Amino acid sequence: MGGEHSDEVTGRLLETHPQLLWRRHSDAVHAALIRRWLPAPLGSVLKTDLFDEAAGVGLTPVLAGLAERVVGIDVSPSVVRLARERHAGLEALEADVRALPFEEGEFDAVVSNSTLDHFDSKADIVAGLRELHRVLRPEGTLVLTLDNPWNPVVGLSKLLPRRRLNRAWIRVGEPASRAGLFPYYVGETLDVRRAQAVLAELGFAVAAVDAIVHAPRALAVVVASLLERHTSPEAQARFLRMLGACERLGRLPTRYVTGHLTAVKAVRR
Repeated sequence: MGGEHSDEVTGRLLETHPQLLWRRHSDAVHAALIRRWLPAPLGSVLKTDLFDEAAGVGLTPVLAGLAERVVGIDVSPSVVRLARERHAGLEALEADVRALPFEEGEFDAVVSNSTLDHFDSKADIVAGLRELHRVLRPEGTLVLTLDNPWNPVVGLSKLLPRRRLNRAWIRVGEPASRAGLFPYYVGETLDVRRAQAVLAELGFAVAAVDAIVHAPRALAVVVASLLERHTSPEAQARFLRMLGACERLGRLPTRYVTGHLTAVKAVRR
């Protein structure tokens, strides 16, 4: 994955350009998915990516309202540090999703939002899903999101030379951030059909699938960054309503073309 330089850049950008306006929309979309799919009350829940919490409010408040214990992990030391600083009640650990430091069946639920789409191979995605199955209790719920390759913009990013693309993107990280874009690591992913098949092979029962984040993401985050710095709260609120309206595209048969992320709800058998 990214490496030490990538982590340094990410930490610096999160502190200086947190993208709070875009994060409000992204958090709202993911929070709605979690409320729709996670049962409550829960004893314990694991969140496998702390970027949301390092960048802003994140999903911890929603998860804390559903579960007695919320644990978050991230491979990035900078992200874990920032998440701890911004969320006093969060149990945040530095860990790799492919080798989790937890007992079998330790969690009632796992939320893995756009964590497993940052690896160089599909084998790594499968390894991560296998670990998530292990730490879930029987009948525990997994809420998974992955980059959706059926979205033309996402699909194009997956076709480009990945290692060279990531090296270039990290190098331009700070100017890109000033324009509203973070140097996200581009990795492999699974489309909705393959994700369902892999989950079934690993011992999950797929309960629901969907596509989320239907606003044109690259354009939306740039506009959000400009509005956040140069306009009034009222203008920003209008923009958030526009982004929210884009989520209505998720009701259409074309949702797997417009959605930036594939979402799957699965239960450990």
